Amino acid sequence: MKKVLFFAISALLLCACRGPQGPVGPQGPQGEGTNWKIVDITVAANQWSYSNFSDNNYFYSKWDVADLTSFVFTDGNVQGYIYMTENGETIQHALPYVLHVATTDTDGNPYYFSRTIDFVYGVGWVQFEYRESDFDYEHNVQFSPEAMDFRIVMTY
Repeated sequence: MKKVLFFAISALLLCACRGPQGPVGPQGPQGEGTNWKIVDITVAANQWSYSNFSDNNYFYSKWDVADLTSFVFTDGNVQGYIYMTENGETIQHALPYVLHVATTDTDGNPYYFSRTIDFVYGVGWVQFEYRESDFDYEHNVQFSPEAMDFRIVMTY
């Protein structure tokens, strides 16, 4: 008897929640939402510059990004990615991208270092940076990093 009474009250409550419906009202004002902008940048091998700021050896490439406004800088979010090809597939790695490299030196001895690709930004610009953990000016200034494809995603 208790089960029948419980189901009867439940059915009554479910039906009572749905009252008569009137016409649909006018569209309300647009609420705040999220805006986003994506900027793809290709840094050619000859577009990297060398820096030794505070004895910190690295390569950089600075780009103007008009969509990176003071509002985006202050109240938004900026994320960087690097496009890579792995196993024949194009993928994106979030920046900073850190790769631990095991190789050999010219004498065949094991040689280990880390390669870091990162970015910094300010109002109206973004700068990509390439570092190696043992960056030696004498050896590394002879080369320039390869061409790299980046993606900057701004949400605000």
